[in-house]
Amino acid sequence: MPTPTDERSPREEPSGGRTLGLGGLLIELVLPLAVSAALLLLLAGYTSRWDLRTPVGSGVFGFLLVALSLFLSHRLDALTLARRRRMGKRQLLNRASPRPRLVKLILGGLVIPIAAFAAASGLELPGHQTPMAQASLAIRSTLAGPEVARAAQLGEAVRRAQDPAARVQGILALQSAGSSEALDQLLRILSDDPTALKNGGEAAALARALASYGVQAKGRLMERFSQLSPAGHERETGPPGELFDRYFSAGFEGLDREIDDRGPDPAVQAKERERLRAAAAELKETLGGLEADRLADPDGGRLPSFILQTLLQMGLKQDADLLAFARRTAADAAWSDTVRGQALLLIAKLGGKDDLDELYGYLGRPKSRLSAAGAGS
Repeated sequence: MPTPTDERSPREEPSGGRTLGLGGLLIELVLPLAVSAALLLLLAGYTSRWDLRTPVGSGVFGFLLVALSLFLSHRLDALTLARRRRMGKRQLLNRASPRPRLVKLILGGLVIPIAAFAAASGLELPGHQTPMAQASLAIRSTLAGPEVARAAQLGEAVRRAQDPAARVQGILALQSAGSSEALDQLLRILSDDPTALKNGGEAAALARALASYGVQAKGRLMERFSQLSPAGHERETGPPGELFDRYFSAGFEGLDREIDDRGPDPAVQAKERERLRAAAAELKETLGGLEADRLADPDGGRLPSFILQTLLQMGLKQDADLLAFARRTAADAAWSDTVRGQALLLIAKLGGKDDLDELYGYLGRPKSRLSAAGAGS
């Protein structure tokens, strides 16, 4: 008579069935890339000189990402090899034989990291930054300490403020900070805030703040200019606002708000507002001639013109890259006369005697607004 231990149901026998093994394969393909990217972004966040927004910094990141992913993929394959050998042919994917291991190494160590790096570098987000650069900035803001956090908070406050005077004060605070994080916030205001160049006072303050960073901001502004198309800006208004808006608009708005605090009498308030409007109109008329002579150009581009004005305000005397940039811009007939005229001023500031003939050639053309742009400053 058989004992209970001798009775074995067919369901208790090893089934010997096959498994797909997809979960383990996906982990071994994705994990090296995830670990490598996290480590490199963390390192870039701690290293202030490693800027992932520059071609060199981005190229170094891509090379290290592929190299580290390839190494980790090989090590992870070696760690799981014994388990996969025990599975044998029961596992359809992620086998321990040489050919599947080689394919997995190529995918996890080369193909996937290269594709991910290309996507992270080529995709442009609304702030004119790549996902990789924004991830690095976010990590740096989290790890670098209170200074970065203060700059980020101040930049966010400027972008959200409705009062032009408050926005100007925030820009001046970022200028006085003098840090790379504050420069990042100023450039973000330029890129993300659609009203930054529409208010004359704010535009002037932003130009002065960016110009105060000199070489540190020069490359970023030239890169931003290279992303612009002359056709996309030829119908915009010229430089950012009239002289009145640039230097006096915020002050008159502040005076208008102070009238409410001077007394409850509506008649007195109305009379003071009328006098304020008359004074503003007179000042606008006085500055109108100067604006027309020096800055007005209906075909100019607001952002390209702003960038060139900012570069002109920098205290740079000898800069071969900036001079070459100014020469290319002045020679490009697709840009408006205002933009090309400002490029000529930049050539005159940075160039030498060899550039005089080129300048005279432009300025000598009859009925050209380039002449007015060049002679006006």
